[in-house]
Amino acid sequence: MKWMRAVAPLLLLAMHAAPAAAQDADAPEPSGEGWQLRWREHPEVTWGDVLRLSLRANLQLDTRRSQMALERDGDSFDVGRRRLALHGRVGPRLGFEVEREFESSEPWRDVFASYELTRNLEVRAGRFKLPFGLEETTGGSQLKFLYRSNVSRRLAPGRDPGVLAQGRLGSKRIGYEIGVFAHDGNNARPKNTTRVFGDHTVAGRIVVEPFGKSHKALRGLRVGAAMTASPLAEGFPSIRGRSLFGTSYYDADVWVRGQRRRTGVEAQWRRGPVWFGSEYIRVSDDRRRQSADNSDLPALVAHGWYMSGAWTLALPAGGTLRPAVRIERLTFGSAAGATNSSTAPRAEVVLGNREAAITLGLTWRPNRWSEVQANVVRENIGDAAAPFPHLRVLSQIVRLQLSL
Repeated sequence: MKWMRAVAPLLLLAMHAAPAAAQDADAPEPSGEGWQLRWREHPEVTWGDVLRLSLRANLQLDTRRSQMALERDGDSFDVGRRRLALHGRVGPRLGFEVEREFESSEPWRDVFASYELTRNLEVRAGRFKLPFGLEETTGGSQLKFLYRSNVSRRLAPGRDPGVLAQGRLGSKRIGYEIGVFAHDGNNARPKNTTRVFGDHTVAGRIVVEPFGKSHKALRGLRVGAAMTASPLAEGFPSIRGRSLFGTSYYDADVWVRGQRRRTGVEAQWRRGPVWFGSEYIRVSDDRRRQSADNSDLPALVAHGWYMSGAWTLALPAGGTLRPAVRIERLTFGSAAGATNSSTAPRAEVVLGNREAAITLGLTWRPNRWSEVQANVVRENIGDAAAPFPHLRVLSQIVRLQLSL
């Protein structure tokens, strides 16, 4: 692979720099007042206890092969991410984060400030992810796979401007988040489209550690639930079916109006090197006064689930190797494949489509600043009883990721 030869020196540099950086990270805290420059997990600048600035950067280089058309006119090589972020702390209570991705149609990602009112209550304002979804709210560098599941990418909200209150209760075994946002997130908001999406949105999430540290085998279990609610204008909805690399397999050309509601449940469990995670998401769009006689129609529904697992192995020469597997299923429409269903814009029973996928992943991480990931994805798209193409697609992706 040509790009591998091009970036190999960067990977070697990251591996060579790791021991020195690790020594600096383990060094004792600098003492005294005034400006200090140091490298812990990330480069940091501090001014006593008044100011702390941390710089973070991420570069991803991908090579891709697929039996389905790629998003960029068949280009198999892609600079997946060039991202720079500044995290800061002013005094003991005020924090902020600014993150920008270069050469993106939406360059500004997380841009917010937060203030700790009490030990159990923090307020955040700006642009950031709505509190919904296990995978969606997990940072990209912490994911077990190259891409989030299609269930998360198509049904979870994503980012939007808003205000959020969050904290922990019950000896910190219960985490809560509740906020109000301008819209229902950019995941369900295609660019340059007339399709409708949720307006001002209320979102909430609660995550519980039911056993805390009281049960040895289950102490790493976390379960949660989330919801969003938004008013929805009349029109064709923005949530649609897309494959891993963006090929359309279902456009919901059905009139909707009323409320958009999301509900989600999640669970994850970690014990030593073993991790499991699962999630179910349902999106319901009202169809008020959309029948031929101006009465309400059954809601348009999209729902899906995934289950995933990973095992992290320590290598004798240092670093880790992590195999992982994920299965998922995503369905659109009120009754895909039913004999009385229809694709008409005002059909009572909506004919939909579905996708099932399995992802096999392998991640080699020689140190905390670099990793190489390989994923094989098998997508099974379509319903044999529906008038849509029935496709089976195999895709392979390899990524080199460098983080600062």
